[in-house]
Amino acid sequence: MQNDEPMYVQFAESIRRDIDSGRFQVGARLPGTRSMSVALGVSRTVVLMAYSLLESEGYLESRAGSGAYVCARRSGVSAGKAPSEERVDAIKVPRLSRLAKRAVRPALPEAPMLAPEGEAIDLAQPRVKSDYRSLKAWMQNLTTLLRRRDAPDFPELQGAVDLRKAVASYLSIERAIEVDPDDILIVSGAQQARDLIARVLLDEGDGVGVEEPCHWSVRHTYEALGARIVPCQVDPHGMDINRHATALDGIRLINVAPSFQFPTGAVMPEERRRALLRWAYAHDACLVEDDFDCEHRFGTRACPSLWSLDRHGRVIHVSSFARSLFPALQLGYMLVPRQLREQFLAVKWLADRGSISMQQHVLAMCILSGQYLRDLRRIAHRLAPRHRALHDALQQPLGNAMQVIGTVAGGSLFLHLPQLPRSATGALLAEALAHGVLIRSAERFHRTPPNHVTLVLSYAGVSEANLKRAGARIAEAYRAVERRLSAARFEETCVTEPSLTAV
Repeated sequence: MQNDEPMYVQFAESIRRDIDSGRFQVGARLPGTRSMSVALGVSRTVVLMAYSLLESEGYLESRAGSGAYVCARRSGVSAGKAPSEERVDAIKVPRLSRLAKRAVRPALPEAPMLAPEGEAIDLAQPRVKSDYRSLKAWMQNLTTLLRRRDAPDFPELQGAVDLRKAVASYLSIERAIEVDPDDILIVSGAQQARDLIARVLLDEGDGVGVEEPCHWSVRHTYEALGARIVPCQVDPHGMDINRHATALDGIRLINVAPSFQFPTGAVMPEERRRALLRWAYAHDACLVEDDFDCEHRFGTRACPSLWSLDRHGRVIHVSSFARSLFPALQLGYMLVPRQLREQFLAVKWLADRGSISMQQHVLAMCILSGQYLRDLRRIAHRLAPRHRALHDALQQPLGNAMQVIGTVAGGSLFLHLPQLPRSATGALLAEALAHGVLIRSAERFHRTPPNHVTLVLSYAGVSEANLKRAGARIAEAYRAVERRLSAARFEETCVTEPSLTAV
């Protein structure tokens, strides 16, 4: 319907609604009249008259040489609105879906505090410094791609063919995983892969076996979609299906990380992998094989993957390039059983029409040129001595007071301190910071945290020299907290026990 009101009145009403709704906050500067007229395709006179009208109504304030600023949000009825419109005092939240009610946005990490004598050695954030040679090769490949006449345009839903072929070749040579490129689905990281798996295979109320502990996002993804979580405690050899078979009866899915369990670092032996597959076949269940940090191994060869051992299409293999190359590369891949391929593609189409095409083609070039494999080997070469430096720096002063499970891969150390009660976690973190080291608790990765202190120390982005210093300082902090706890227990005993000198 054609609006008969003058153009400047219509424009003023649009700004007035934005101010009343809070889109333009009090004190915000509006665009200049020339910029606004160009953006709207109207004469500057129209904008000047609209601003003047809003200023007369008390919405705007003109400041000489500066521009027009919002000076108030009117709580009453706006000019131009019908008198019969009711004033809305409170905006009601629309009715939410069950998914929206269950979903929880991850808490942002707190800004790191500074130690008294300067910046602390940070073992709390899993930072990885990208290799200069990797970034240089990436830029060269990107330039080459952009200069090609047949540079890619729109992304492909399943992923770029050249990347899927490159991944299949890499997995065959380096991991002994035979897969057809058509069974590979490129995704925007491991988190999207888990979300797709939950949407394809689970209904509300279905059971999912999840390792305990694990990264909190694994558990929450399934919970948010209405699944019932069955925690499966891991030991130094990962998850044992025989131990949890009764609790898992009737479940649809088990999420495991057999090659490097996070955060414990446990590796599942081949016997347990085969037992897990036999159980899945017998109980009509699927297995999600999370290949977390498996490629960052040092000192030992990887066991056969669940995918390579599977003979009946029950395993979905998930991996991420971000952990292997550099964090900014938000790409991953899934190996999907052939009988589920169309269902996964249909559900992925609802979320996006394909991950970033340009990055996929550049990554394919890196893999085919051998650069990707060289990067992985350089990373593993750096991680091994850093792992030893931190482990030895802690082991020497603490001895049996600490327990470490995984020592074969990854960029983090999962530390048990069984002699410190869980209630002392905050004191230890504060004491470590006072000694110049920033550390984090592992409580968030547990559904039911243990009764003692657990830590996850991220060492991948820290030099060996700093790791040695950090280990010694954490040990000093541990001893300080231990002494205070002993003193507190002694004082409590003196107060509660009757005096020995009493007659």
